[in-house]
Amino acid sequence: MSLPRLIPAALIALMPLAAGAEQAFDATTGPRIADYRAPVPGSVPGCRVPDAETVAAMTGGGALLIDAMAAPGHAITSDGAWIIAAPHQTIPDAHWLPEIGRGRADPRIAAGLRKSLEGCTGRPLVLFRNTGCWIGWNGVQHGAALRQRDIGWYPGGVDDWADAGRALQPVDPLPIGASLCGMDAAPRPALN
Repeated sequence: MSLPRLIPAALIALMPLAAGAEQAFDATTGPRIADYRAPVPGSVPGCRVPDAETVAAMTGGGALLIDAMAAPGHAITSDGAWIIAAPHQTIPDAHWLPEIGRGRADPRIAAGLRKSLEGCTGRPLVLFRNTGCWIGWNGVQHGAALRQRDIGWYPGGVDDWADAGRALQPVDPLPIGASLCGMDAAPRPALN
């Protein structure tokens, strides 16, 4: 091929992608893999979408609340404990499982989620992050892939909870693979 014919091809290859041209979703598995802070759909196939009142009532029935917030700047020790860069607050009684909502999960975190949910198939799960964030939506997809049947996505998450005047509480991330099945299994009062 002659040099004059290579120049246009080289220029095209060097051009930046047009806005929105980058792939936002994993073509094979479906979760969002880029631009997590973007408008989210109103539902997730195969799961319920509770509002704040329903989430509060579900805790009284033994539902597990899982905050899927990412942990920027984190480190993980050899025993699975998290070292986080900033404190986090969440809905009372929620468990923080960082990074489980990444579209392409780190294999260690994916294995930890699987281990954390082993034996929990009979308990309702509600995953969330915050308004306009795909991390919770992806987390629901990952939970459903692990055969969780009674699963919900609270799309407003922490933001909606706090905007309704409800209290948040500090939370530490659970170590990778910590079992959720025995935690909070007894019915407890519904949240306010």
